[in-house]
Amino acid sequence: MKSQNLKIYYDIEEDILEIQIGDATETYYDEVEPDLYEGHDEKTDELKGYKIFNFKKRGGMKNINIQLPANVNIVSSSKD
Repeated sequence: MKSQNLKIYYDIEEDILEIQIGDATETYYDEVEPDLYEGHDEKTDELKGYKIFNFKKRGGMKNINIQLPANVNIVSSSKD
């Protein structure tokens, strides 16, 4: 599997956490459990990300467990 970028966005007003894997494409989402949606590329069915609604109500970061594809690199963009 090739290395891909991981983008994370949190909408504080709507309480939605979005995780995008790789480049943005036309994506469809399926609900995998209440308020947790998994996104797949419309043409290739490749995993493209997740949307978590009511993120803070679900406990925020302390109880989110999502298995991501292998070889995901998280790199800080800040310079020391």
